Amino acid sequence: MSARRLPTRRPSIRRGRVARILTGGLAALLLTTLAACASIPESGPVRQGAPIAQVTDPLDLDFNPSPPEKGASPQRIVQGFIDAASSPKNGFEIAREYLTASMSASWNPDESVTVDDGRSRTLENDGNQWTLDVIPVANVDSGGAYHPVATKAPVTLGYQLRKEAGEWRIAAAPNGVVIDDPTFRAVYSQQTIYFFSPDFHYMVPDARWFPARVASAATRATKAVLTGPSKWLAGAVSSAFPQGTELSVPAVTTEGGEARVDLSSEAGRADSLTMQRMQLQLELSLGTLAQSVQLSIEGSVQQVSPLSAANAPIQDPPVDSHPIVYRSGAFGLLSGTTVTDLSGLSDRIVALQPAAVALDAARDQAAVLSQHSAYFVRKNSEALKVDSRPDLIAPAIDNDGWLWSVPSSAPGALQVFGQDGAPHAVKTDWPGATRILSFAVSRDGTRLVAVLQSGASYSLVAVGITRGENGLPTALSEPLELALGPGTPQSVTWTGELGVAVLSSTGDDGSSIAEQTIGGQLTSTAGPSGGVTIVGAGGLSRYLVLTSGGSLQAPTGTGWQAQADKVGAVAVQLGQP
Repeated sequence: MSARRLPTRRPSIRRGRVARILTGGLAALLLTTLAACASIPESGPVRQGAPIAQVTDPLDLDFNPSPPEKGASPQRIVQGFIDAASSPKNGFEIAREYLTASMSASWNPDESVTVDDGRSRTLENDGNQWTLDVIPVANVDSGGAYHPVATKAPVTLGYQLRKEAGEWRIAAAPNGVVIDDPTFRAVYSQQTIYFFSPDFHYMVPDARWFPARVASAATRATKAVLTGPSKWLAGAVSSAFPQGTELSVPAVTTEGGEARVDLSSEAGRADSLTMQRMQLQLELSLGTLAQSVQLSIEGSVQQVSPLSAANAPIQDPPVDSHPIVYRSGAFGLLSGTTVTDLSGLSDRIVALQPAAVALDAARDQAAVLSQHSAYFVRKNSEALKVDSRPDLIAPAIDNDGWLWSVPSSAPGALQVFGQDGAPHAVKTDWPGATRILSFAVSRDGTRLVAVLQSGASYSLVAVGITRGENGLPTALSEPLELALGPGTPQSVTWTGELGVAVLSSTGDDGSSIAEQTIGGQLTSTAGPSGGVTIVGAGGLSRYLVLTSGGSLQAPTGTGWQAQADKVGAVAVQLGQP
């Protein structure tokens, strides 16, 4: 056996509380009243559909592999196939040339992507059986969901060769492709598809990775929407599309910036409002792949108007560019050295001398940690102590008016409290965790991120939130493990609809910040000295850090700049009024 080292259009949405309604020629043309349900042909002759175009990818990708050479050795065939599989152009056309005819017909490159560092590949053979060992850094599943890999254990892939028409070809190969990280970043791109919160008040993102600049991009994104959310979001979000809806033709075509999406008959169960939501969901999900979407059902074009302002959901709610702080006996919006009170709320929070505060978007409710207890503070009402269990960490609040609280030493004892102060247990799915260090609820209320400890190891997880009647949180989904940066994690925050940042201590009063998109990649940077708490921010900074000495710091260029001193707490914001 020998071993070889391988070389190597904008839709109708609301941002915050402001409605943004679609304008343009399409809206002007919609002069007829929508029927109560979507229109499907019920009579008339059977129509022959137009032939399906055989689309050739029009653009060259960054990586253009070579086809197999005549007389190539088995080693060159295996190496060439692995390299060629990095290019999805024309349905992985070049890679299939390295396979036997039967294998080419059955090989499914879309089943998975193994992303490796590209430096530690080892190729071995035993006769005509070849194996490739790689060290993965991430995996992308068949739905395009990106999963970082924590372990450095190698993955072994097997290839069986035989001669066909006098040339060596691969007769057996695993489905999926192997691609090194730099090439992956060049050939694949992140495509964010969208679902709704269960009450249809928010758009919720779900990041996927698909081959970039290929004719099938719009089809892949549309199929992902119709298939449904990632596993960890199931039960936390909703789709506007009726169950069972599929594409009625194999591909989504795009012409003049318009994506034409022909749906199966199940879509005919949708009423007018649902059709509007379906169109919006696709418009957002296709993003830059199309400026507009034309929906049809079994060939019958649907005339769909934009959502009204009253029904337009909120996407990626921003927070105030001014931080909200507790400083020198005042609580409110910070501007320079001035703190402007929040009417009916600030005085009640100041009286508690808070260690931590979280505000809802309307700024009329707050979760406060004070003297090791959690308080529910409502505008123009007395503060209500709701949780006095020992070892509590900073609580959270959501825009449905539920306060979240948990002891650090009992991560499975997560509870929520309403305005009456009654506790409600939330079922968790992290049995191996011995401590919870920090957690944060997303601004749309559908997701939660948490820093957990299990013995001497730490993890960052994202979970979906299942809710019951009146929006009561009842359970968290199976966790999606995210990547952690260097150091010992202390505090986690949301920086946007998909962005999460973790503040970690690195010893000798140093800190680091690891920021990532959920379902995406991570970047790390040095934090300020003595950093203890991180919160999402508005304006030029995505986050702010509060130090142990009470200095509120903002990133600037390659360093940090003090925004205020003597800060006792900086509030988590879920939006703005």
